[in-house]
This record gives sequence, C-alpha cells and structure tokens, in this order.
Amino acid sequence: MNCSKCGMLLKENAKFCSGCGTPVPVIQPGNNTCSNCGTILLPDAKFCPSCGKPVVLKKDNICPNCNKPIIPGTKFCAYCGNAINSSNTNCPKCNAPLKSGAKFCGVCGTAISQSANICRNCGQPLSPNTKFCGKCGTSVNN
Repeated sequence: MNCSKCGMLLKENAKFCSGCGTPVPVIQPGNNTCSNCGTILLPDAKFCPSCGKPVVLKKDNICPNCNKPIIPGTKFCAYCGNAINSSNTNCPKCNAPLKSGAKFCGVCGTAISQSANICRNCGQPLSPNTKFCGKCGTSVNN
C-alpha cells in the first residue's frame, strides 16, 4: 500500500508514512482503495494520489440522490442525508436508481410499472409464476 499524500510505499502495519508523516488510515471493509496500487482513497477522490489512475466507484458505493461516494453498509449519505437502502429500486430500462414511489424514471422517463412482472423492491424483471425475486428475495405476492 502507498501513502495517499506522497505515494511512498508504506511498511506493513505502519501507523504513519515514514516519508511525510501522514497518518495511515486503517483499512476497513468499505474503504475505497485504488485498484492499481492499493492506496486508500479519500471519499471525493477522482484520481489516485499515488499512481494517478482515475477512480471508478462501484455503483453500490454511490448515493442515488446526490451521486457522492458512500461507505457500503451505511444507513444515510454523509453528504445529503438521504436514507441508503441496499435494496433501492432501479429503472428496468436504464437501471438508474429510483426514488421511493416514483411513477417514472427521472433519467430516461420510462413509466415504472407496479405489476408482478417487475420486483417492486429492486426492479428486477420477473418470470411468470415467480414467487420470490431471484435478486433480492422479496415475495412477489405481497
């Protein structure tokens, strides 16, 4: 792993960078790290400060309301306060996150069907006679 400030290679279990003195963040599940060099990234990072590679966040790590990065497992976005639900509904056409109760997709304008052909919880298309969503496990009949 490299220092997020100066790029120096960090010793295993280091608490501070020996090059610049920057505290080394503790790696926890949900920390975004550079896929190229392993440097822990700041929440708003667009590029890795060590190797310069552009940061690509997983869709699951983005707030559907403000598009800022979130730590997986958090219940609210630290930037806008939006409630984060791991089973947000997505548009069946463009897969954009939908606000609760939306009748149309705010990105592509697709009418959101509340029929049994689409899971009401996650937006996954459902086959006829399906009793539970294969993606999120929600009962289709409730």
